[in-house]
Amino acid sequence: MLRDSNSLKISAGNITHVADMLVSNQCKGKILYVSDFVVDNLFGDVVKEQLKDLDSVAEELVDNNTISYAMAIAENVIISEIKCIVGLGGGKVLDVCKYAAYIAKVPLLSIPTTMANDGIASPIAVLKGKDNKPKSLGCAVPSMLLLDTDLILSSPVSLIKAGIGDTISNYTALIDWDFACSRYMDDMNGYAYLMSKTSLDIMMKTQYNSICPDFINVLANSLVLSGIAMNFAGSSRPVSGSEHLFSHALDYYGTVRNLHGIQVALGTIAVLKIIGLDYSNVAEYLSKFDVCINPRKLEIDQSTFIHCLQNATKMRKNRYTHLNEADLSTQRLEKIYHELEREL
Repeated sequence: MLRDSNSLKISAGNITHVADMLVSNQCKGKILYVSDFVVDNLFGDVVKEQLKDLDSVAEELVDNNTISYAMAIAENVIISEIKCIVGLGGGKVLDVCKYAAYIAKVPLLSIPTTMANDGIASPIAVLKGKDNKPKSLGCAVPSMLLLDTDLILSSPVSLIKAGIGDTISNYTALIDWDFACSRYMDDMNGYAYLMSKTSLDIMMKTQYNSICPDFINVLANSLVLSGIAMNFAGSSRPVSGSEHLFSHALDYYGTVRNLHGIQVALGTIAVLKIIGLDYSNVAEYLSKFDVCINPRKLEIDQSTFIHCLQNATKMRKNRYTHLNEADLSTQRLEKIYHELEREL
């Protein structure tokens, strides 16, 4: 877990401080460096040169994100007596690292190169099973997290917009959590709720109107807080409600795959419409950063949109939300779809 200021650094130029973080956290012994081919070509040398000054370094370039692959890496870590994993890359690489480190019981230094979702500091790894479907697996929050805002700014802007969408989805996630507790279908964790609410508030109340270096700092802090909220709760409940169930349904039933953060942002607006709550502040916020969630522009047709909302509760039957009781008639959802087409 991110215990103190030595284990969490968010700043420009942090990629040059990898060795400093390992030393300050008393990580000694053989190191496994994990990345993918693209990221390794871009930034790998900067990291590996620092690691070689500390101890012997093994290298693994990830080409898939299956459960069996992460388990194989964990087995190699144990057999080779590796003492620490250093992961550099996006969500797929870091989820493999999180699960491998968790199974092998070694510390993980995570160096994200994108901020497309709140998985960067979460105790959950999304990996594929033999059926090629993504599974959310419990693991541990990275022992150390090094966020270089310059690296994030150099990533595709679409990934940053997806990260914005994922933090905004806390809006409906918290509404759903309150609702589930009022129906005695879930228990509340005040600390986790506060963390998630703070993560949302620092985004919604930010003074920045464009994706700039200072805003990336705000987004990074928000995503980290969401991850820590999950750790406090022991589940994704503080940051995942009906909007995430809708996104999972799109992944399961749909033919077009959009970025997760974009799908949950669309789900947030759609659910607020369904339950009759004002969504103007959320829509305005997303528009400010040019986060497009118009379903037609995302190539989500009306029938898919309706089917996914009507079947969202099947995605996670123990996750009680407003969708369990809402009017999800085809006629009503057709009307909402057309409103979203016009308004977003």
